[in-house]
Amino acid sequence: MRRIAVVLLVSMVVLSFIYISLAVEFKYVGSAKSNKYHYPSCQWAQKTKQENLVKFKSTKEALDAGYVACKVCRPPTRD
Repeated sequence: MRRIAVVLLVSMVVLSFIYISLAVEFKYVGSAKSNKYHYPSCQWAQKTKQENLVKFKSTKEALDAGYVACKVCRPPTRD
């Protein structure tokens, strides 16, 4: 049981670092399977599969692509 907890904790830390590094290159992310854009740290963004991840450098870019702001992490709707 303790080993599982350690593995889960390490996995969460690694995923957090991945999404933080994305935040440096891209301000917002979305999924190819939805119409929402998020901060990379959003709980819903972190559930997005890597192959479905869409990256945006600005809110304008996300909005122009037809995405709307997430209601959980509430990214801005204009730059």
